Amino acid sequence: VIYEVEKGRIKEIRGGKEAEIVKKWFEKLDDPDMYIAAHVCYGFNPNARLGFTTTEDERVWGSTEWGFGYQGPMYSGGKPRVAASHIDGICLACSVSCDDQSITKEGEVVHAELIELAKACGR
Repeated sequence: VIYEVEKGRIKEIRGGKEAEIVKKWFEKLDDPDMYIAAHVCYGFNPNARLGFTTTEDERVWGSTEWGFGYQGPMYSGGKPRVAASHIDGICLACSVSCDDQSITKEGEVVHAELIELAKACGR
């Protein structure tokens, strides 16, 4: 499933069969606030393993975990962002950049200022 996100909102959902299922789920909810990014987490735990618990899955080295829709008051500055539901998705071996600077490429740290830190973590 590929979520194309622009300015904090899903603009397009594409991919194979799974993407069609997710797209239909969003459409059935009929709530434009479901398309708003609620959070993104970056996985940098060198010991986390995929498939044991969601809490551990979202910490797997080189992954990102995206949430869309409802956002509770603890994460939204005191007032909840109400939406029909909430969905999380874990993306493995991600390439992440910010302001045209690469941070990770296919799950490995490439930013010059972070490479030594990654090595200290065993990566």
